[in-house]
Amino acid sequence: MPSYPEELKKRPRRLLENPEPEPSMFIADIANTFGRMIVSDFPEEGTSDGYRRMFRTLCLNDGLTQVELARAAGLTSPSVSAALNKMEADGLVRRVPDEKDRRKVYVYITEKGRERDREIIARCREVESIMLRGVSESERSELLRLLRKLLCNLIDEEDR
Repeated sequence: MPSYPEELKKRPRRLLENPEPEPSMFIADIANTFGRMIVSDFPEEGTSDGYRRMFRTLCLNDGLTQVELARAAGLTSPSVSAALNKMEADGLVRRVPDEKDRRKVYVYITEKGRERDREIIARCREVESIMLRGVSESERSELLRLLRKLLCNLIDEEDR
């Protein structure tokens, strides 16, 4: 299990004691805590958000070139290359040069990578279940409605 600084673990607890919390504070701490709980079961994959984002992008879009992967995951090419080296060493992906254009390298998830993705998805569902413990179906629906509204507001503003 990765060792996280105690400060990271204390921060959400302090938020619960904050007399004037903002919704964004809860959203950030929930997301960070959720991510730590997922990563704790898969320490060999690394803890970086970029690594996890890249792995998930590949699982959903097998056979991207490294350049496409970098763009889709919002990462730089050197970051993608370093993470792919680790993923390849761990047996999660394989790289295949294009037969016609050797400058292009396609990245594919291996069976071991697919299995790991299924394990991560199962763990996400477990943590989601923990997170929603004691939340009624109507509260869950209302929460989703409000979160969707918040996201739409931010997207609308970003698109201006």
